Amino acid sequence: MPGPTESASESGSIIRLPTPTSFPFPYPKPYDIQLELMQTVFRAIEDGKIAIVESPTGTGKSLSLLTSTLTWLDQHQKRLSEVYTQEMREKLRDDDPTEPGWVIEHSIKMKLDNMRAEEEVRLERLTKAREREKKIRRNMGLSGNRGLVNKKSKSTSSQVESNTKTQRKDKATTVDEDEFLPDDSQVRGEDDQGPYLSKEVRDLMEKYEASRPKAKQEETEEEDLPKIYYTSRTHTQLRQLTSELLKTSFPLRDGLDGDDDATPDQSSGASPGLSSSSSKGRGVSLVPLGSRKQLCINDKVRAMAKNGGDERLNEACLDMQKSGKARCEFLPSKAEEGIMLDARDAVLASVKDIEDIVAIGRKSCVCPYYATRRAVKQSQIVTLPYNLLLQKNAREALDINLKDQVIVIDEAHNLIDTLLSIYSTSLTSTTISSAIAQLQQYLARFKNRLKSVHALKIRQVLSLLNGLLEVCRTFIIQNQNGQAKGEGGARLKSEVMNANHLMEKIGKGTDQLNPLELVDYLKESKLARKISGFSEFLAEQNSSKEEKVSRTSSQRHASIASFHIVESFLLSLVDARDDGRVILSPLGTGTEKGSTSTSTSTVEIKYVLLNPAERFKEVVEEARSVILAGGTMEPISDFLQQLFPSLPRSQFSTLSCSHVIPKENLLTQVVCVGPRKTEFDFRFSNRENDMLLTELGSVIQSVIGLVPDGVVVFLPSYAFLDKVKSTWTSSGLMAKLAEKKSLFFEPQTSGDVESTLRDYALAISSGNAIGEKSKKTGALMFAVVGGKLSEGINFSDTLGRCVVMVGLPFANVGSVELQERMRYVETLPGNGKDASREMYENLCMRAVNQSIGRAIRHANDYATILLVDKRYGTPRIKNKLPKWIGEDVKIQNDFGSVARNVALFFREKREKEKRLF
Repeated sequence: MPGPTESASESGSIIRLPTPTSFPFPYPKPYDIQLELMQTVFRAIEDGKIAIVESPTGTGKSLSLLTSTLTWLDQHQKRLSEVYTQEMREKLRDDDPTEPGWVIEHSIKMKLDNMRAEEEVRLERLTKAREREKKIRRNMGLSGNRGLVNKKSKSTSSQVESNTKTQRKDKATTVDEDEFLPDDSQVRGEDDQGPYLSKEVRDLMEKYEASRPKAKQEETEEEDLPKIYYTSRTHTQLRQLTSELLKTSFPLRDGLDGDDDATPDQSSGASPGLSSSSSKGRGVSLVPLGSRKQLCINDKVRAMAKNGGDERLNEACLDMQKSGKARCEFLPSKAEEGIMLDARDAVLASVKDIEDIVAIGRKSCVCPYYATRRAVKQSQIVTLPYNLLLQKNAREALDINLKDQVIVIDEAHNLIDTLLSIYSTSLTSTTISSAIAQLQQYLARFKNRLKSVHALKIRQVLSLLNGLLEVCRTFIIQNQNGQAKGEGGARLKSEVMNANHLMEKIGKGTDQLNPLELVDYLKESKLARKISGFSEFLAEQNSSKEEKVSRTSSQRHASIASFHIVESFLLSLVDARDDGRVILSPLGTGTEKGSTSTSTSTVEIKYVLLNPAERFKEVVEEARSVILAGGTMEPISDFLQQLFPSLPRSQFSTLSCSHVIPKENLLTQVVCVGPRKTEFDFRFSNRENDMLLTELGSVIQSVIGLVPDGVVVFLPSYAFLDKVKSTWTSSGLMAKLAEKKSLFFEPQTSGDVESTLRDYALAISSGNAIGEKSKKTGALMFAVVGGKLSEGINFSDTLGRCVVMVGLPFANVGSVELQERMRYVETLPGNGKDASREMYENLCMRAVNQSIGRAIRHANDYATILLVDKRYGTPRIKNKLPKWIGEDVKIQNDFGSVARNVALFFREKREKEKRLF
């Protein structure tokens, strides 16, 4: 990571920003922890450090991050103005030391005036964009920044979808098969158009092309302004951030809620040399980046890709930009550059979320996807999901330059797992077979039209895939032979190797293969896109001939996407260093003792990244500063060891904030025993113990009688939830619980989460009004740690007056993937065997901390937390709880004390509420 931007003045002193004692916070007085967090973040950015900050949910973390980063950006912009003026003065003096001072100052003034004039033009463009936006909103019958909907587009979309079948039939007859031929791009050979050219001649031609004057549009490349890249896990979280930004004095506004001239005096985002003084139209502009799936407004493309997934949508979009193709009606051509600039300005004109930009794009008939990409350089804050920032190819596709920029990663407790996930890929032997069949079919159709260089490369790819399939077959046979020699009914074993070992296995008998060259060829020729497009074309032809299609659309998509999956896996292998493993695991049938048949056996091949630091290193080295923030970042040691193993500790700033709630609003107890003195130890081997489950049931039954409104019980796994449900239903306990509170269970599908939460909240708000004879007082929700309700869901106020955490949700230590990861952690500098145990516990406790943090969501909230397992009382585990929870934990070896404390806690709250009202 580069150091802070430091500029020397004439005397050699360094311009350095002091840490503010106050910030333009949107509320009269920030909490002490908010001020501390803002100062920590500001200082880390100025000093070019990495900050790891923990601020519990409900403490205004997002507002504090926005205020501190944008305050720094504003002051940095003013500093750039001063530095630019000084550097210009020094350059003019160096050019001509005899030049009088008044001439130099006059030259500086003229240049600054020119820059101010350019800035005024930019601001005028934004003002006009806001005027156009207001007209569009009025035509749509709306005002404000939220909830823009284009009624016309809905009817258009439905009309297009109703014509999809017709389009598919037409496509089968209108498609020119030459479009499925590989792209030549950088692929060169003897049969390319024109005479054969030697490598030396080609190099000279490339140098000549590079030295030629570029087109006029390229000469005036837009300046990439200093900015904040703000990332989070989901678009929902980023949408909430947009709402938080509108509370502050920073953003550009559209004037719909008041006078346009009421724009606050904040950073102008002006070019260097301009002041940040108050001016109409100035402020911080935000650009939300998303995928084509979220931003595409071409209903024909969306309809084509409806059953083909994101990959098909991307391909359809790119296909419509090729010369000779019917161009997308929403994407202006180069000759219509002014239209795209207007769309860019519309994005920058006021703070909007993705839904707003899509609605405006539909009304103005200009592509929101490319408009947002075009607006990035001129913005001061860019929001985007993790994956778009963390993947190098995604950054390149979006033309994101992180050089000397500030990166904020919110909800960063998931960062390590996210990095490992997006760089890990898997495929099955069935997918490989499907890809081989597609490639053979493709080669048979186009062999007479392929240039020799393409035919050669495609046969090499086919040879590589056959080698990969042979590795799978050999793996199954060796496992089954091992079983036949005396292992009995033992399950087939997994095999672990590094990427080089797998390549050696694939390359046996194929010495001519160079996997690195083949992967380069796949990228340059876009072969995966060509083959999937051709496969879909054939599928459409077949479906148009048959009245009934035997395969479902998802099955057909899986078949068409096979080669894309294989390509992704090969890219991972070639990119692999010593920090990944390849795991072969058996799936499916055909594993009976003594069987040598592999026809019904399926093998999964998975490339697993073990070292997230190497992939994150590029981001860290490019950026000026990286801020990792979250509500539960503890244990922080994982981030230091696994993400930044080679950086000195002096390069970090860390902060773990306490909570804004008063201590009397939180009661946390470790429940070591139940009413019958049975010790609670819910390790995996004890979870089938019916006596332990009965004791747990007694605890839940006692607690819900003492707690008003909502109670949430988190269990360590879905399997344990099913066990609890069946055991308590058989014993009649579930019916008894239902007499006291309405029962709800975490749904199996994500689509049912919203309706389940809505019914849960309704049951709580209804209270005794459910029925005159009902004794129910609220609701009881059973959820799973790491499941659909453990992150991103607020159980604030009455929704979560009590959170019960049952057991410790340790990951399956028998997982081959986890075992490899633990071994790798032990090899990191300064680590030993204890490091793997530390990582194992940290994985568990980070999930626990996320779940129990669901309850306290704001300063006036209150709740009790019950940790039902004696292991929570051990120092190792207790010290990994968040500081705002762990400081006052009561370890109870008598359940009577637990119940009395809970009863007293809520009695005091009822009495306090009576005094207030």
